[in-house]
Amino acid sequence: MLPMARAIDESLRPAPATPAVTQRLGTTWGSTGRRLGGLVGLNQSTTLARRFLLASLLVLLVGGITVGWWVGGQLERGIVDRTASITGLYAESFIQPRLESLADGAWLTQEDRRQLTWLLRDTPFGERIVSLKVWRPDGTVVYSQDEELIGQQFPVEGELAQAVGGTVVADMSALGSVENVSETAQGFTRLLEMYVPVREPGGDRVIGVAEFYQLPTEIDQEVGAAQLRSWLAVVIAVTLVYLLLYGIVRQGSDTIQAQQVALQRQVTELSTLLDQNEQLRERVRVAAERNTTLSERQLRRISSDLHDGPGQMLALAMLRMDEVAGSGSGDARAAAAADVKSALDDALRDMRSIAAGLRLPELESLSTADVVRRAVDDHSRRTGVPVTVDIEDVSREAELPTKIALFRAVQELLSNATRHGEGRDVSVALFGDREQLLLTVADAGPGIDRSRVGTEGHLGLAGVREQAELLGGGFELADRDGGGASVTVRWPL
Repeated sequence: MLPMARAIDESLRPAPATPAVTQRLGTTWGSTGRRLGGLVGLNQSTTLARRFLLASLLVLLVGGITVGWWVGGQLERGIVDRTASITGLYAESFIQPRLESLADGAWLTQEDRRQLTWLLRDTPFGERIVSLKVWRPDGTVVYSQDEELIGQQFPVEGELAQAVGGTVVADMSALGSVENVSETAQGFTRLLEMYVPVREPGGDRVIGVAEFYQLPTEIDQEVGAAQLRSWLAVVIAVTLVYLLLYGIVRQGSDTIQAQQVALQRQVTELSTLLDQNEQLRERVRVAAERNTTLSERQLRRISSDLHDGPGQMLALAMLRMDEVAGSGSGDARAAAAADVKSALDDALRDMRSIAAGLRLPELESLSTADVVRRAVDDHSRRTGVPVTVDIEDVSREAELPTKIALFRAVQELLSNATRHGEGRDVSVALFGDREQLLLTVADAGPGIDRSRVGTEGHLGLAGVREQAELLGGGFELADRDGGGASVTVRWPL
């Protein structure tokens, strides 16, 4: 068995580093597997599409409300400006002719005031106007329906200052100014306030400012309708954008989920491989320890074979040499010489047998089937025991380390069948496919006690088992139907 172990060791020179390499691989892949597992486990309960659904809904709602509010404000501003332009035309047509006296005097005539009062009370224009004030450019009120305001002077600022500068100004007023006392007294809280500059006839000089207060009912209705349309457009646009984005993200989320499932499956497979790798590393370590023990036992057995075989024969030859060299009769010396020759022949034969058992033939050039046939032929020629050989088609050739292990296994198992199975009905069967190689050696002897495998006298079977496991294979010992033993050895291809 020692030569077999040595041949395997020489053929698989990197094998001693296997436990360390395996341990490093286990550590590296173990940490990688844990990191992958952590990544896969992140936020499994909330998908990307669901998070986007909530976040984008909030963003689009805020954006839609902001856009709708801005569009509504712009619409209101536009409607107010348009109303101011129309009212300015009315003022220019109906009011300005009644204010021409401001171009020459500081006050309106009594007739001008009467005409203004009539205009506000008895014309369609007056139905649209809640209140009217006429200002001089210096901020003095020269006409108002509230006669207490006539003659009062207020600071020229804000919208009044812009109108004095020649600009038509319109805006919604909360009636918070001092001059709005009469409007608030009538129960109004919000009116459309307009300032229309009045120019001198035939010139551009501003001679006064007409301030109108108009009910915002029509404007509010128009603004409401326009805002409703704008809000509807914003809602439709936001909904379409939302559905489009959600569809894109949902597709991406489904892809990510599928990848997460595949990654989780790979992590599970990786964890399984890591467990198997750890088991294999432990098997390699145990097999290395067993191989060391078996090698030591094989050395002791070879030492015993040399001592009990050639050693005894040589010792006998040394004793008989004294008789050959002595002074006895010729017949006695001839007999002693014959004994010496016989002992030396036996010692030489034993030495050659041991040497033949230690030396491997050239196996690399032989096929897998020929390796088995060579081992069987050598055994039959040496022992004279007939062996039945059954070799099925081997679809895939074995590598050299497996061939060496196969040759040594056939040698050892046939030797056991001859010694312990009494050489009765010995058979060898070989079967191989693309995945594994099976060798079965059987005999019709008394059988083998499984508990004695690995003890003195049965080291060969233990060596075959260890050698098969080192190459990733297996070893099975079974009782044969009708008596005897059957040993099956398996190697992966």
